[in-house]
Amino acid sequence: MKRKGLVVATLIALTTLAGCSGGDDGDDVTINIDNGGDGGTTDPNDPTPPPVDGDCDSVVQAGFVSFNDDCSVGTLSGQVDSDYVLTSDVQWRLSGTVRVGEGNENVSSAADVQALRDNGVTLEIEPGTDIRAFDDGTLLVTRGSRLIADGTAAMPITFSSLDENYDGLGEWGGVVIQGFAPQYGQGGTGACFGDGEVCNVEGEGGTEVAVYGGNDPADNSGIIRYVRIAEGGLVAGPNNELNGLTLQGVGHATTIEYVQVHNNLDDAVEWFGGTVDARYLVLTGTDDDDIDYDEGYMGNIQYAIIQKDQEKATPTGSNDPRAIEANSSDDEYVPETNAVLANITIIGGPMVNSEEAEAGRQPGMRLRGALTTSIYNTSVQGFDTGCIRIDDADVNGDGSIIEPSNVVLENILNDCAEGIYTHEMPESASNVTTQTLTYSATMAINESAARLASAPVITAVNNGSGFVFDQTDYVGAVDPDASTGWWEGWTLPNTLGTAQEVQPADFVSCNADSTVCTISGTVDSDYTLVAGVEWRLSGEVLVGTGNQSVSSAADVQAVRDAGVTLTVRPGVDVKAFDDGSLLVTRGSKLVANGSAASPITFSSLDDGFDGIGEWGGIILQGFAPQYGQGGTGPCFGSGTVCNVVGEGGTVVGNYGGNDPADNSGSLRYVRIAEGGLVAGPNNEINGLTLQGVGHATVLEYIQVHGNLDDAVEWFGGTANARYLVLTNNDDDDIDFDEGYKGNIQYAIVRKDPNKAAPTGSNDPRAIEANSSDDEYAPETDAVLANILILGSPMNNNDDSDAGAQPGMRLRGALTTAIYNTAVRDFNEGCVRIDDADVNGDGSNVVNSDVTLVNLLGECSGGFYTHRSADVEDNAGESNNSTVTIDDAYAITESAALVTAPGIVPVDNGSGFTFDDTDFVGAVEPGTAANDAWWAGWIIPGSLD
Repeated sequence: MKRKGLVVATLIALTTLAGCSGGDDGDDVTINIDNGGDGGTTDPNDPTPPPVDGDCDSVVQAGFVSFNDDCSVGTLSGQVDSDYVLTSDVQWRLSGTVRVGEGNENVSSAADVQALRDNGVTLEIEPGTDIRAFDDGTLLVTRGSRLIADGTAAMPITFSSLDENYDGLGEWGGVVIQGFAPQYGQGGTGACFGDGEVCNVEGEGGTEVAVYGGNDPADNSGIIRYVRIAEGGLVAGPNNELNGLTLQGVGHATTIEYVQVHNNLDDAVEWFGGTVDARYLVLTGTDDDDIDYDEGYMGNIQYAIIQKDQEKATPTGSNDPRAIEANSSDDEYVPETNAVLANITIIGGPMVNSEEAEAGRQPGMRLRGALTTSIYNTSVQGFDTGCIRIDDADVNGDGSIIEPSNVVLENILNDCAEGIYTHEMPESASNVTTQTLTYSATMAINESAARLASAPVITAVNNGSGFVFDQTDYVGAVDPDASTGWWEGWTLPNTLGTAQEVQPADFVSCNADSTVCTISGTVDSDYTLVAGVEWRLSGEVLVGTGNQSVSSAADVQAVRDAGVTLTVRPGVDVKAFDDGSLLVTRGSKLVANGSAASPITFSSLDDGFDGIGEWGGIILQGFAPQYGQGGTGPCFGSGTVCNVVGEGGTVVGNYGGNDPADNSGSLRYVRIAEGGLVAGPNNEINGLTLQGVGHATVLEYIQVHGNLDDAVEWFGGTANARYLVLTNNDDDDIDFDEGYKGNIQYAIVRKDPNKAAPTGSNDPRAIEANSSDDEYAPETDAVLANILILGSPMNNNDDSDAGAQPGMRLRGALTTAIYNTAVRDFNEGCVRIDDADVNGDGSNVVNSDVTLVNLLGECSGGFYTHRSADVEDNAGESNNSTVTIDDAYAITESAALVTAPGIVPVDNGSGFTFDDTDFVGAVEPGTAANDAWWAGWIIPGSLD
């Protein structure tokens, strides 16, 4: 179902609550909380629109759900006693403790356990769904039942309080997951089930939480992925709080990854026993501990960013906010507790260093009692009283029986005012050093000490899960070499890191508050287009000066030495005036790495994306080879330099060289809309123009929409590409020539379904491979796979200047192989193949070499126009039948299921490897629309 929008109620007044976990030994505390309305604006990634009409015909009624009049809001209460799906087109609310299943009741035998499993239910939550809780709301998933909250980077699932913002604290309960995995008793009493088969451990979080635990390490409580939990931590009573995510006896068959807990009054995530591993955690603004494990937890955690509130002066009540709390202390020791952690970034704040706090200042980690813990490749910063505190267990309280902890630390960078350790030393330490720490925009550590000479061998706790650590050669949660952080886009906006400021430069001018900045002229130094600003292009903006002529290898090196990098942060919008274009000259780079949830968008200045030819486009130039027309070979010949005059206007200048591995940067999750300004006859700007671009350049997850000329055109070069969405473009979509040598996999091409004819003499094909007649360039060689091509009336209009067009035109002396591809709705024919008539009189014909494997067609004029392919396997006229697509843009006919053909790439030096797919089209059949690789990040409505 499509999202219809959310209805947000006014936050009701909340009462004063009592109790929270306190000092080192769990003292009773009192906390007073003002839970007034947040006000402010909504999450910009997940805005709350005005109320809209719901659809009561589409919802599923159940005894535990009540809907408002138009079914746009559904409230869950009581027990979820049957499988149920929370769909993304309804705003869901939690009233009171919502219990999934009845597995928190006492069991006394294996038969009781099996009965709970047999009666277990599944609560599924669709990607992009919002669940908002009343002040008494909590979600409790009992053992034997499951929560399937499997969001995506583009459509995370969000739990929060009832108001519109995410800046509250303790405004509702949290998410509690219970399982049948082992829990171990305090005082070294062993597993609660002992020699038997059952376990009933009283859970923390209120009387309704009841019991959990069992003897199954591989128990499965579901999937929690791309989930955000905000503003929780309701206090149930003294020493009885709700964490953001509470894991009570949860087994390792459960999946926990890409989870953010934000502004929780108690701990962010706490493991009470169990064996569930975790990856990719973002824990922000937590008022108590962030990662807390005890009671015999046996598991592994890799990649976590922990950032304490950067503005709050003291924690609430007697909270003692550490980043990591591993607890097996004194008479409550649990020697079975055993965890391995790696790649954690820990950042403190004022609240952990406050002398006014009831619990005093706190260390970054407290590893206490008779436990075993190994921590690798981790950093701790901003905990003044010390980065790491280690304690043994004083079992009798008189020092007569000491159970030591077993702590191993390797590659730990520490930036704490009073040193690394407080209290005891670890059992083993390697490269545990003091280091000033700062962070990049991706939250990677800037300092060179974070780059390790080699990756340590990280051995996981053997809990039966088969968990394998990534063997990383860097310290911290984010790879310093990564262009984007794995957390970017799906986490709550403005909850991690600090906003980047606009840097002054001669080529940038901004309004008074720097919310709108215009770039013009030449970008002559490294520069970043930061988020939160509307960036504009005025005139032809050049990045670097590499489009000037070069005459020697020394000139080429000078251009490279002077090259600059223009970086565009995820989520940035770049809007161009009508004369605007972006030209990245050779030797320089464009690094525009968005994410599925925060794509980067280039468009014209107006709102919406329904224009065409309203600005120029993006031109990338490089030092990769270009081959001359007429079979004249590479322009640099036997020398070292090349100067090819580029198409796209007088300032485009020169490109080309002799370096197939040249690097012009990276474009990922980038949308280019409304471009194609005409510079002159046969001199247009494509949406994305690639002139001599080398294969070290990354091109993937790119959409070109509504371009007046071609979507993407390769002029020579070796740049490969994956995951293209090319929609409503007025001329060709994929166009390569002049000796391009490369590989392209996964593309959806859709011609404008609402346009009757192309503009002017545009001849809109989906694929144009050109090496024709006297302009032939026989070096042109490309392999394409998994392309879905959908025509429209505009390519079938006999009254337009260029007449009707085929889906592909493969013309001239070129080599092309196309695999696992489908073409529909080109009445002139699906495929046209031409050879090169070099002299124009038929006396010297140079043949093209075309291989077609697994091609499906639905073209009324036949599969071919002109001649057939040189090699044909499961292609041709017999395959011109019917091509039907579903909501995911996958083909539904059984003919789309094929034997993987073994796709051999063009050997351009890149090492590119094709996915050897066993299906025809761009999306694997059976894929849900929300799970398709194009879902969420493309321009809304562009594939509707």
